[in-house]
Amino acid sequence: MVKRISLIAWFIILNLVCLFDANLNAQELRSLSKPLQNKVEEYLELANRYTAAGNNQQAVMYLSKVAFLYWENGLLREAAELFLKSVPQNEKVGNYNDIKAIYSNVGLIYSDLDKIDLAQDAFEKSLVVRKKLGNRTEISSGMIDVGYIYIVQKRHEQSIKILEEALSIATDLDDARLISNACRLLGIAYDARGMVAKARDYEAKYLTYKRLFESKTVKEEYEAKVGKTMAETERERIEKRAKQLELDLQKLTAAAAQDSLGSVVKATEDSLRNAERLSRQRQLEIGLLNKEKAIKELALKEKEAVQKNQQLIIYSILGGMLLLIILAVVMLYGYRSKQRANNRLESQNREIGAQRDHIRKQNENITKSINYAQGIQKALLPSQDTLVGFLEDSFIFFRPRDLVSGDYYWFAPILSGDDYYEPGRGKFAIAAIDCTGHGVPGAFLSMIGYNLLNEIIRAGIHTPSLILQRLNQDIRRVLRQDETDNRDGMDMTLCVIDFDKNVLEYAGAKNPLLYIKNGEMIRIKGDKEPVGGFHTEQLRTFTNHTIDIDGPTYFYLFSDGYADQFGGPAGIKIMLKSFQDMLFENHQKSMEDQKAILRNHLINWIGSDFKQVDDVLVMGFKLG
Repeated sequence: MVKRISLIAWFIILNLVCLFDANLNAQELRSLSKPLQNKVEEYLELANRYTAAGNNQQAVMYLSKVAFLYWENGLLREAAELFLKSVPQNEKVGNYNDIKAIYSNVGLIYSDLDKIDLAQDAFEKSLVVRKKLGNRTEISSGMIDVGYIYIVQKRHEQSIKILEEALSIATDLDDARLISNACRLLGIAYDARGMVAKARDYEAKYLTYKRLFESKTVKEEYEAKVGKTMAETERERIEKRAKQLELDLQKLTAAAAQDSLGSVVKATEDSLRNAERLSRQRQLEIGLLNKEKAIKELALKEKEAVQKNQQLIIYSILGGMLLLIILAVVMLYGYRSKQRANNRLESQNREIGAQRDHIRKQNENITKSINYAQGIQKALLPSQDTLVGFLEDSFIFFRPRDLVSGDYYWFAPILSGDDYYEPGRGKFAIAAIDCTGHGVPGAFLSMIGYNLLNEIIRAGIHTPSLILQRLNQDIRRVLRQDETDNRDGMDMTLCVIDFDKNVLEYAGAKNPLLYIKNGEMIRIKGDKEPVGGFHTEQLRTFTNHTIDIDGPTYFYLFSDGYADQFGGPAGIKIMLKSFQDMLFENHQKSMEDQKAILRNHLINWIGSDFKQVDDVLVMGFKLG
C-alpha cells in the first residue's frame, strides 16, 4: 500500500514540476556556419602567429574576436574559455581595462549557463581589477554586479552590504543610472529577507532615479538641438542686418544724386511752362473723345461684373453641395468604422473573457493538484502520535513555508528477524532532513529521499554514517547527477538509538545534533558535505558519533529554517545561538510545552511585517 501511494505521489509531483519548470534548464547551442568556422580558424591562426612572434597585443585582439563570435552564436562555454585564455596575455601588456571587461563578460556567460559560483568568481575578479584602476564609477558598477550574484545565491546579507556600499559611491558621483540599479537590487534583497517596508522604500527610490536618469538623457539631447537652432537663428539675424545696411547705403547714394539734378530742373522749368500752355488746349479736345470711350468701357465692365457674380453664386452652390456630399460620405465611413471597431472590441472582450476563464480554470486545477500533493505528503509523513508510540517523551514542530515542503522528518523501527518491534527494545532510526529548494521541487525531492531511506533500512544498513553514504550514492543515481547538471541534495541529521546497549549513534550531513545532559548543552557538528549534489571526491563518507545514555538526556534535531527566520523589532534573524538558548532554558518542561513555546515564539517573531522565508522543522525527544 505504501509503495502504491509513493508511485501516485511520484506521478503527481512530477506533473507539477513539469508544469512549473518545463523551461528551467532548456538551452541549446547553435553550430557555427561554414563561413564563420573559416573565419574562426583564420583568427586563431593569426592569434597563434602573433603569440609566437611575441606580439601579445595583436594576439589578444584576435582571441577576443573569436570569443565574441562564439558568444553571439550561442557557444557559451567555448566563449568563456577563450576569454579566460586571453587574460595572461593582457596581463603581459598591462591591459587591465580589457581584463576588467573580460571578467565581466565571463560572469554574464556563466550566469546564462546557471553556473552561479563561477559567475560569482568572475564578477569578484572584475571588481578587484576595477578597484586597482581606481575609477569610482567602474567600482560602483562592479559592486552592483557582485551584489546581483549574491542575490541569486540567496546570500542576502552579503548582497545588502555590498549594494549599500555601491549606492554610497553612486550617490557621491550623482550617477542616476547607478543609483537606480543599486536601489532596485536592494529592494529585491530586502524583500527576500522579509523586510517589506525597506524593500518598498528602495523600490520607490529606484523609480525616482530611473525617471531622473531618463529625463537627463532627454534634456541633454534637447539642449544640443536648441543650441544648434539658436546658432542658426543668430547667423540669419546677422545676415539680414547686413543686407539692411547695404540697402540703406544705396538709398543714401541715390539721395545725393537727386540733389545734384535739382539745379538742372530749375533751369529748364521756365521753358517747359510755355510749352505746357500750348498743349493744354489740345489735351482738352482729346479729353472729350476719351470721355465717350470711358463711358462705353465702364458699361462693358459692369456687364462683365454681373456675369462674374452670377458664376460665383453658381460655383458657391455647387461647392456647398459637394462639401455636404463629402461630409455625408465621411460620416458614413466613420459610422461604419466605429461599428467595425465595436464589433472587434466585442470579439476581443469575448476572447479575453474566455482566456480569463481558461486561466482561472488552470489555476484552480493547479491549486487542486498542489492540495492533493499536500495530502499525499501528509499521508506519507507519520504523525507525532506515531512517534510518541515509539518515543514517549517526544515532539515534532513542522511548519512548511508553502503548501508542500522541502523539509521532512523520517523515523522507522529497525525490525528483528521476527518482523516485530517492541518499544524500548532493539533499534530505532530517526532523522530531520532539509532538501534543496521549497515548495513543489523540494517536496518532489523529499518523496525520493523518504522512499530511499526505507529501502536502505530494509537492506540491512543500520549504522548512521553508512546510511548517509548509501543515501548519497542512491540520490546521485536516481537524479543522474554524474550525467546531468542537476545539483540537488539534502542536509540532514540522522540518529540510530540502540535501546539494548543504551547508546545513540549520530551522523550528520552539514546539520548538527544538539543534546543536553547533566545541565550542559553539547553540539556535535555534522560533516561539511551534503547528501547528493556537486561531487569532487570519488567516494563521500560521513563520520559516526556515539553517545552513551547513562542518565536523562534531551536530544534535538532540526533544519536551518527556524534560526534563519527574519523578524523581531530589528528585522534580523533569530540565529542559532538564540535558538539553542531557548531550547536549553525550556528543556526540562514537557515536550508538548516545548513545542508550544517554539511555535508561539516563531509566530511573534514574524509578526505582521515579515513573512516566513523557509520551511521549519524541529524534533525533540528524551532518553534515559
